[in-house]
Amino acid sequence: CGAAAPQPAARPSAAPHPAVAPSAAPDLGRHAARTWESLRELGAAGASLDELAAAAGYQARTVLKHVTGLAGHGLAELRDDRWYARDTADALTG
Repeated sequence: CGAAAPQPAARPSAAPHPAVAPSAAPDLGRHAARTWESLRELGAAGASLDELAAAAGYQARTVLKHVTGLAGHGLAELRDDRWYARDTADALTG
């Protein structure tokens, strides 16, 4: 009579985290994505570095690093002393 081989213990599966990063730049980390989302939520008037830092919940120097990276992805731009979110369709085309 064949005995059944012991089954390995089931591992709890980690639920996948919802995608936070914009689809135009899926390689953004969650903090940079949060900065970008905060910038988008601040609207067409854009935001100063301090306003964006307050909205995102990060220090201004951290936000500066994020928006500089976002600008490199074409997702943000600096005009005068204010940062503006770029539409992802614009970022993909130019």
